[in-house]
Amino acid sequence: MTPSNNIITDHAFTNSNTEYLLIKALLLEIENHPDLDNRWDPGSLDWWRYNYHAEKGLDFFQANAHYWQTETGQVVGLFISEYGQDDFFVVVHLLFPALFPGILQWGLDVWAGDKRKIHTAVYTHDQQKITQLLAAGFYEDDHEANVRTYALRPYDFAYTLKPEFKLLTFADYGNYESRVKLVHNAFNNPAYSEARLRSLHSSPSYQPELDLVIVNSQGESVAYCMGWVEENDPTAGYIEPMGVHSDYRRNGLGTALAKECFKRLSQLGVERATIASHAEPDISNFLYESLHPASVKRAYRYALSLDGREPRG
Repeated sequence: MTPSNNIITDHAFTNSNTEYLLIKALLLEIENHPDLDNRWDPGSLDWWRYNYHAEKGLDFFQANAHYWQTETGQVVGLFISEYGQDDFFVVVHLLFPALFPGILQWGLDVWAGDKRKIHTAVYTHDQQKITQLLAAGFYEDDHEANVRTYALRPYDFAYTLKPEFKLLTFADYGNYESRVKLVHNAFNNPAYSEARLRSLHSSPSYQPELDLVIVNSQGESVAYCMGWVEENDPTAGYIEPMGVHSDYRRNGLGTALAKECFKRLSQLGVERATIASHAEPDISNFLYESLHPASVKRAYRYALSLDGREPRG
């Protein structure tokens, strides 16, 4: 039941640490309720703030994140765009479900501006959120992502590397220039910078022993992955991202990275780990399936066409 004696106010996100921690608290609370959609989770917030948009100015954050807060300061609702384009997520506290329509309407009226089509993604298990989106005119657009869960106790951590490759922590490797070039290639992302990597290293959940890189005989980084432990559950973790240079694929590097990261997560007390991927036919699904997941959950995209409305400024 929604508390009736709370006055809720809404605010643009100004990228302050106080706001960040209050929003993080909401996302951590949602993770305690597995029946709720958590497609936008605490790790997503960290990645958004410390990596994707680490070099963005205040105007970006104010335009693409908005939160709803009680008189006591608790954040109970969030509207956020991951890329600042046509994508968004709505997160609502378990005790304030009645906020969802208003937050969604704020997104349509304010954030959407002159956009012609917008979309969000929801895990299939949250039928209540899906029903609300459908009632607002959204339609199921496409299968967007898979999230595979791996049981690490027990798990076969064995892997082999060809003699010309060596697996290190990035802390032991230390070559930022090579790592940045690897990201440029692996993800076709020429905008990625050393500043973004250093910002990610400053995020609260970063653990250097889970930041892994494989180098070739010339000392160039050719594959990497980063592991993370969930903030609200030390028995859960995940790998994000994982990338292999296009010239070095089909050498078992992805398998080696994942299994080494799984082993290190297990040594830290993690019992289950997840890896997210784009939906099929993305070829990464072959690798992640070969690692023998215990389960898979799927997220679908829900879209709304805005072509029929009057453009806004």
